[in-house]
Amino acid sequence: MADYENSVFINCPFDDAFSPLLEAMIFCVIRAGLTPRLASESLEGGENRLDKILSLIPQCRYSIHDLSRAVSKEEGEAFRMNMPFELGLDLGRRRAPDPQTNNKKFIIFEDKPYDLKRCLSDLNGVDVEFHRCDFLLVIKKLRDFLRVEVDKILPGTSALEGEYYDFQGWMTEKKIYEGHTEEEARSIPTKERLNEMVNWIGVGKPTEFVPE
Repeated sequence: MADYENSVFINCPFDDAFSPLLEAMIFCVIRAGLTPRLASESLEGGENRLDKILSLIPQCRYSIHDLSRAVSKEEGEAFRMNMPFELGLDLGRRRAPDPQTNNKKFIIFEDKPYDLKRCLSDLNGVDVEFHRCDFLLVIKKLRDFLRVEVDKILPGTSALEGEYYDFQGWMTEKKIYEGHTEEEARSIPTKERLNEMVNWIGVGKPTEFVPE
């Protein structure tokens, strides 16, 4: 199984409003030396999204499930069912009698404390972390999960936040140098951003971009 032990399936919304939280998740995963896997990692449109997800789940020992959109915020708003559905698929794989994948570990996020208890009572008894749609809380809670449950060596929360800001500044400067506007630099594809995080760590986590 290709890199199962070091792969993390990220199940979350992929819209602009969620982008800061997704970016923080990807940063923590890469900083821990793991590989994030997302249904949106490829821009190729020929493969069905569900097929992508069914392919990714058995390839990842760890998962981040963000169910913060599983609760409608205002009257008449439909809540998002994709993320709970994908959590169910992953839980099924974890409970399946397959010794290769029944050691999977999850962290589950919700927006506010006890949101999910009201709409998904099957999760009663399961620890769920809230993030209040704040990427700094995502960094703190995901850092702790990766340190305790995955046994990865990571700096303290404040130091990790500082590294994240350093990366943001470095990447924006690099993208502007490559021909993007500042606004375009902030909206590059997820896979490109992911690759830049790997590059940034590879060149020693600099605080500013210096063209070669």
